[in-house]
Formats: sequence, structure tokens, C-alpha cells
Amino acid sequence: MNPATHPAGLPMRVQRLESSLYTRTISLARRGQGSSHVLVLLGDGEGRLEWESGKDGEQAGAASGERMVIAPGLAWLAMPKHCRLILRAGSTGHTAEIGDDTLMRAVGDFAESAALMFMADRDMGLSLAERKPAQERIRTNLEAVIEENGRPQPGTVMAIVAHLRIVLVQMMRISGLEEATGTGRGEDAHFLQRFRQLVEGHFRDHWPVARYARVLGITADRLHAICTRELGRNPKALIAERLAREAAMALERSTLSIEQLSHSLGFRDPAHFSHFHKRMTGLAPGKFRKMLGSAANTGEFSPPNFADWP
Repeated sequence: MNPATHPAGLPMRVQRLESSLYTRTISLARRGQGSSHVLVLLGDGEGRLEWESGKDGEQAGAASGERMVIAPGLAWLAMPKHCRLILRAGSTGHTAEIGDDTLMRAVGDFAESAALMFMADRDMGLSLAERKPAQERIRTNLEAVIEENGRPQPGTVMAIVAHLRIVLVQMMRISGLEEATGTGRGEDAHFLQRFRQLVEGHFRDHWPVARYARVLGITADRLHAICTRELGRNPKALIAERLAREAAMALERSTLSIEQLSHSLGFRDPAHFSHFHKRMTGLAPGKFRKMLGSAANTGEFSPPNFADWP
């Protein structure tokens, strides 16, 4: 192997996250390791990523951020610095640190390479709750990288690059960003499908409708017309419904506090989240969670159902 491909001497460093009885902190993209992209895949549990941006031209300590990762889900960070994953007890999954050279080799020179690079250059989080096959493919390929790193042999680097390429393609398909460099041609049904994929990848980022339209290569007016005609709701309403659905699931299943949950869903403060949740469901998040708990015993509360999000 070529040690220059990754600071740790590996083209791609993958760790398996085993279940633990305690909260633990895992360091990623450590000081002195050079440029590494970070991937976190969780199959069970939840964790919080904290980082500083490592992008060119930014001061140390600038662009600090955090992102909750709730299983099943993944997070991708583009060259962060001083990154750490705070993992709750019982959580399982994988982390990967990917050298810049390895990423470029995996992106390669294909028709889809521009979209892959567009995606890889951005921090993002993806829910895999309805993407079990994709989740399993990503997990299988990360396990294959662990095996290759553990038993180096001729073709190991080539195999690792191939496994990473499959992971990136799965992420691209889930996020819908293969349309990011498209020309905007196609039938309305095609744009509607891509819009739904983009919403799945970015509802936590609170993109405005105009940004979705720009990535799709169409006008906001056309996107509005397509959604209204095909689904009976405008794009803004569809995005809000997807966010409300995720909030309801997390309030029911997650142990996060309301404040932590609001940040994980991209709200700047709990008050904004509370206002949004009350507008969408008629209940503040705390009362919604309390009534869900009571319903488990009495069955008297029927929460709004966003499971039929189109």
C-alpha cells in the first residue's frame, strides 16, 4: 500500500462499533492525520458528531458544527477537523475515515462522477429507515474494507477503492444528488421522484424550495406545479410533512431531550422546533411525547400520521 493515501497508512480506515453499556467518545479525523472524509453508519442507537470544518481558507475553530445520527442512518462530513463521535450505550455501526486520494480514485471518471464529487464535498445526513437494502449494502462493503485491511494482499487497494465506490453510489441514490449536475430535461414524474429523493436527504438541512428546484435544474414555479398537480400539496408542505414525520418517530423512539432532538432536525433552537411541531400536529413536542407514553397503556391518543408521505 501507499502510505501517502491516508495518514494512518491505509487508503480507508474502518472501525466496527460494537454495543457498549456506556456512552463513549470516538475520535475521528484526528489532528495531524491530514485530510480525511468521515462516514458514520449506525444500525442501532444514536450518536452525536461534533466537528470543526477543515476546508481550505477557514481558520482553525471556524465553522464548528454538530449533527445527531439516529439509527438507522448515516452521516458524511467533508474533511472535518477535530471530529468526535459521542455514541450512546447500545449503539452499533461503523465509522470510516477516507483519505482524499482514495476518494478521488473511487469517484473516478464516469458519467456520474460529477454528481459523486458534488455530494462528497458536502456535509450531509441521511435517514435509512426505509432504505434497508441500501443500508445493508453499505454495511457489507464497510465490512469488506475491514477484511481487506486486516489481510493485505495483491489488489487490496484496488478492492478497497471499489468497495468505497459502491458506498458512494448508494449514498448518491438515497440523496438524489445524481441530478445535481443534470440538464433539467425529463418528464414531470422523473422530477417528482428526484425531488422526493432530495427531500429524504436534506429535510434536516431546511433547504428552501428554490434550492431544491435549482438542484433539479427547473424553476421553483414548475416544481410547485408538478407537486400540486401530482400530489395535491405544494413543495413546502411536502417538506414540512417529511420533517414532521421524522420528529414524530424520534419523539416516540429516541431518548434524546427535546433540545437535542430539535438540533438533530436542523432547528436553531427548541422554540422554533416547538412552534413547528405544534403547527403540524396541534401539540408541543413535550406534550406529544407524554401522550405517546400514555397511549401505550391506555390507547386513548391517536397521533397525527405522516406515514403516508408520498
